[in-house]
Amino acid sequence: MTGRFSVLLIAFASLMAAAETPWEPGKVVAVEEVSIPAKAADPSCLAVPKGAAPPARCRASNLRARQFWRVTIDVGNRRFVVRPYRAQNLLDTLNQDGTVFVNPNLTAASLVEVAVTSSKAVRLKTEGGQEMPALVDSQALVSSTEAPVPVAAGPVTPSDSKVVLLENDDFHDLEIQECKSQNIGDGAALYSFPGGASPVRAASKMPAFVVLAGNGNVELSRLQVGKGTRELAVARNRSASPVPIVVTQVSATLRKFTVKDPLPPGEYVVLLENSNRGFLFAVP
Repeated sequence: MTGRFSVLLIAFASLMAAAETPWEPGKVVAVEEVSIPAKAADPSCLAVPKGAAPPARCRASNLRARQFWRVTIDVGNRRFVVRPYRAQNLLDTLNQDGTVFVNPNLTAASLVEVAVTSSKAVRLKTEGGQEMPALVDSQALVSSTEAPVPVAAGPVTPSDSKVVLLENDDFHDLEIQECKSQNIGDGAALYSFPGGASPVRAASKMPAFVVLAGNGNVELSRLQVGKGTRELAVARNRSASPVPIVVTQVSATLRKFTVKDPLPPGEYVVLLENSNRGFLFAVP
């Protein structure tokens, strides 16, 4: 009875930890389906006394055929290799048949959210909002050039908001500048950003972006270039030169947006509602 009660406590603690763990944006690097054929029991298993607990190599759950999906995911500067499985209720926890692994229906370059609940377990949230637990096979640090995925340390606030450029299934940071505003009358303001050109150049005239932010408007605008500065007129929180975009909600904290038409050469800025930062780039 004590053993079962302990299992229930562990399951409950795991659920509580999952609820409190922040979600972080991640990108799927690879998905591999693995099939392992059934194995015959070791002859030494026959010598296990009746009623005694068999060693791991003799347990039926380790001898039966197995199939699972190994998913490699980059989260910030960490790379996880995980195996998604079916979420268990408290009764399932008492079942000795082993974990039931599931097909996550993910592909390379899929965007997901990851909650790291322990060194051995994570939770995944797909673009469709489906959640699933996963066992961690391994994790390692990777360089920022290999996995420049934005990381949220906790619940996303306006100051944590970030916009990155998505090119060739990889993330690239945009130039970030504080918005310096000047009142020009009639409720309008002039936003200015130091520098005549952004060091970040989009490779495509139809770029795509990922926004790590809560709810709020996203606006892409073309900047006017002056003497060592880039400027934008804004009236009643709306830019005077907005660019039409299409926004897709990937999850509660991730959005993706693309432009409707090819961008002409020039300097551009992405503005987020309730944020005083601009995310800048150029189209050559």
